[in-house]
Amino acid sequence: MAGGVFVSDDGEDNGDDQPPKLRVVSDNPNARADRQIEWARDAVQRALSEFAAALLRAMAGNDTEAAFLVRRLRVLVEAIGEFEKQSDRGLSVPELHEALKLPQSEMDYSADDDWRHRRWLRDHGFDVILKGALRLAAHKVLGEEPAFGGMHSTRVIEQGIETLEELKRPPKPAPRQPKKGLAASWDDVVDLGPPKATQRKLSERLAAAIEASHRSASTRSKGFGHADLKELRKAIKAKDEKRIAELTAKIGRPKFEES
Repeated sequence: MAGGVFVSDDGEDNGDDQPPKLRVVSDNPNARADRQIEWARDAVQRALSEFAAALLRAMAGNDTEAAFLVRRLRVLVEAIGEFEKQSDRGLSVPELHEALKLPQSEMDYSADDDWRHRRWLRDHGFDVILKGALRLAAHKVLGEEPAFGGMHSTRVIEQGIETLEELKRPPKPAPRQPKKGLAASWDDVVDLGPPKATQRKLSERLAAAIEASHRSASTRSKGFGHADLKELRKAIKAKDEKRIAELTAKIGRPKFEES
């Protein structure tokens, strides 16, 4: 195997003339050196991050970090020296950027996950505000006026504030999703009929119909009505015995019996 490092297996001599078996330790003869370089690079990036964080805290007024700031700087310088010793070079720009860049909030949520979306809005808004503030802080530490009065950095901060403003909207109501095969509520199981207003109107109509039916039945059961009474009076005045007999015969007889 090209580029591999082989060593013989330990064991007792069995008297055979065959050569000892070899096993592969590594395909890369420089594997140990590469690991040393990687560890040294990680140490430099960690020391750089800790020094940068301590420097920011010291600028914000933290006396404890200010007291240990020089010590952190010394640790950083020693780590850089160890890395250069192992790799014969200094840290590249991408390696420095990786150690100092701020972590970005990831949009790890679905379209229906309102809670995770609002959490991302909060984190992203703070990240944007922090970027603009750090740019203004860099100019302030140096005592210089930012270009265009810090217009660009101020605009970045305003964008972060606008993102946080979206958190003031009320959260979306959770969708009501009944389980498959089950009713959403008791009203879906029991048919309560039409609304109460409709029921009252229907009962009123039924009562009126029943009352009218009773009146109609009462009227039909009477063979001698009010009009017949008037006719009887006229017949009595006229002494029309035939008409009087016809009208008096209708008293107590239903109308449907009339021929």
